[in-house]
Amino acid sequence: MEQHGHIASYSHLYRGDCFRLAAGELFESRGHHGQYGLVDNAPLHALANGNGAGNGVYIYGNGTVFPTSAYLSSNFWVDVVFTPATSAQSTIWPSTATPSNIDVGPLGPVELGVSFKSDVSGYITGIRFYKGVNNTGTHLGHLWSSTGTLLATAIFTGETASGWQQVNFSSPVAITANTVYYTTGHWSIDTNYFATSGVDNAPLHALTNGNGATNGVYVYGDGTVFPTSNYLSSNFWVDVAFRSGSSSSAAPTITTPPVSKTVVVGQLATFTVTAAGTAPMNYQWQKNGANVAWATSANYTTPATTTADSGSTFRVVVSNAGGAVTSTAATLTIAAAAGPGIQLSSNAANFGNDPVGTNTSQALIITNTGTAPLSITQVTASGSAAFTVGGYTPPMSVSPGQKTTITANFLPASVGTVSGNISIASNASATPTSVPLSGTGVAATYTLNISPPSLSFGNVTTGTSSTSQNVVVTNTGNSKVGISQVAVSGTGYSVTGGSTPVTLSPSQTLTLATQFHPTVAGSANGSISITSNATGSPAGVSLSGTGVVTIQHSVALTWGASPSSVSGYNIYRSTVNGSSYIKVNSSLVTGLSYSDTNVQSGSTYYYVTTAVNASGNESSYSNQVSASIP
Repeated sequence: MEQHGHIASYSHLYRGDCFRLAAGELFESRGHHGQYGLVDNAPLHALANGNGAGNGVYIYGNGTVFPTSAYLSSNFWVDVVFTPATSAQSTIWPSTATPSNIDVGPLGPVELGVSFKSDVSGYITGIRFYKGVNNTGTHLGHLWSSTGTLLATAIFTGETASGWQQVNFSSPVAITANTVYYTTGHWSIDTNYFATSGVDNAPLHALTNGNGATNGVYVYGDGTVFPTSNYLSSNFWVDVAFRSGSSSSAAPTITTPPVSKTVVVGQLATFTVTAAGTAPMNYQWQKNGANVAWATSANYTTPATTTADSGSTFRVVVSNAGGAVTSTAATLTIAAAAGPGIQLSSNAANFGNDPVGTNTSQALIITNTGTAPLSITQVTASGSAAFTVGGYTPPMSVSPGQKTTITANFLPASVGTVSGNISIASNASATPTSVPLSGTGVAATYTLNISPPSLSFGNVTTGTSSTSQNVVVTNTGNSKVGISQVAVSGTGYSVTGGSTPVTLSPSQTLTLATQFHPTVAGSANGSISITSNATGSPAGVSLSGTGVVTIQHSVALTWGASPSSVSGYNIYRSTVNGSSYIKVNSSLVTGLSYSDTNVQSGSTYYYVTTAVNASGNESSYSNQVSASIP
């Protein structure tokens, strides 16, 4: 074959890899080829061929035609550079998820939580928990590392009555992909929720208990201890708020820090900060280093100041997705009022729930914070007639720096919430001084719990006394209960500790010590009767016992005289036939009889004797006799 020269040629194959974006759409990436397998690198996933799309696709042409052919599920080593958009908040559970058992936990403080991880790195911005209508009080959210390091804490504010509650951290916490973390708070509960499976809501995953981490964790305490105990792989319905990706936000900077203030006692003080950075920005004011509830804007205004506030420092933590910065601290100085000043120990009096017909009092301490005598000319209560004020005789004069006390009283006459006000007229510049009052009248309950409802003393020997047994009477209502009489009936029974009349406040107890002193044989029944103004009065406790007479048994032993000259005899006893004898007489028996009184009913005894001569030599055992005691 004749060769005219060399021809160089190539074919350019446009081949593509298929991948899925976060929005759920399929796209093609095309380039040159090689061979490989499927790859998961969250949030990107190169799909298995046939798993929702073809992979290892190609087509011959100039690159303007979509490739649809596949070649051996090949990887042609084509990749993408993906920049995620600012992510929306992700949570483990949707807002429609609800627990089976809402807030069934104890009243005491307990830390409960869920272990989780994320497919991708990002930021935990806050904590969520599911709340029931009876779950009142302060709630804390915590984020922990898997080794027990506390990463962040936040106090829930602005809660609704029930449903999912969320608090955001003052500074988002960065987490690493595929790393276990714990989030904790208050509880609702579904037991065995994580026993066999977790919850997957990519990129977040609540873990199966034992699958790399413990889930359904708890510890009793105030939230400062990492929970390591597990209860039935339970879900306590604590969740996280998560944003994926690294921060592209400009971290905040303080451009104008808060400045120190001087105000007259009783006035308000306002602190302001100006910060630059990528919105949205979060603010958390702190007083003396501790977070101030609800103080989450660029401005913070204090409540009416007191002399105790003087010297306090105020600063603010400003944060966004890019980081956090803490301002310098401003100092608050409280100046005495020129002339007389007035300051109350409480700006309001809330009596909470009070049984109808029961009076509750709160002391209000008035301090003269000025430089001249304070003259109080009138103190009046207004609003509901359930409120009164006492403990004063106007006019009253209070020297600078001195104090006086008045008393606010709440005596509800009916069920329901009422409000009122105490007005204090004086020669201070801010007069009259008002104290808002509130309280709720609730139905009075008068109930006693008697425990135990009966006592049994069993068999007690006549002429002796039994061991004392206690009956505990507890006021389980919300009102005071007056016990007018504690009476005991039945021969041989006595009660001490029940001196009447006596009044028990709610939760207060009275202990009645009870004994049985039988004088004759036979069973004896009795009772304790407790008369009071409680529902179901009189309440009773049944008593039972049996007097028994002790019968003294004895064994009379006699024997024949020894043919030899002896000084006396020893008597031996055993409960074993033919062995294990023990001497029962303390000194030699010189006669030919002995009475053994140290025997018990229902037993059989075996006896032998020995003879002892003047030299102290003892003979061998005599023949054995036995005695059975009825």
